[in-house]
Amino acid sequence: MSSCTYIVDVGARDVWLVDCGDVEPLLPLLHGKVLKGVLLTHAHFDHIYGLNELLEKFPDCLVYTNDAGREAMLNDKKNLSRYRETPFIFNYPQQIRIVNDGDSINLSDTMIAGVHETTGHHPSCLTFVMGDNVFTGDAYIPGIKVVTNLPGGNKQQADESVVSILLLAQSKIIHPGHKT
Repeated sequence: MSSCTYIVDVGARDVWLVDCGDVEPLLPLLHGKVLKGVLLTHAHFDHIYGLNELLEKFPDCLVYTNDAGREAMLNDKKNLSRYRETPFIFNYPQQIRIVNDGDSINLSDTMIAGVHETTGHHPSCLTFVMGDNVFTGDAYIPGIKVVTNLPGGNKQQADESVVSILLLAQSKIIHPGHKT
């Protein structure tokens, strides 16, 4: 899979992830760390498929998404994994925390993640703003047109979300869900 997973270091030992693809390359980087949570930019398979393995190793880790994300994490058809070799259903629904547009997540005493709904690619799309960093998932990938022809996609919403993201990202660094 070509999706990006970002590690956000918020203290001496505390870290957060944005999305969770392949866990194996992350494990050496997370050794000796306390993984507090995962912020999901959306619940398509390529951004969530490592979560079960991750929660096996970090059982106190929380996963932040919206209602549509929760629904997709628990349904292999809605997260599009049903059509892959290995269908995915999240095994730890008690670890899901629902967030909505305008919410804030305290990552540490000094860092907050602002939550912004940026639907269009999928109803679960969220963009997270942390200081000078904006994590957009697939709602905005510089130079790439937003994919809206998958189930739950909506071109008009995607166009509106891109405008919102570009306003949020002024003078900030954009971290998309895939490298171009």
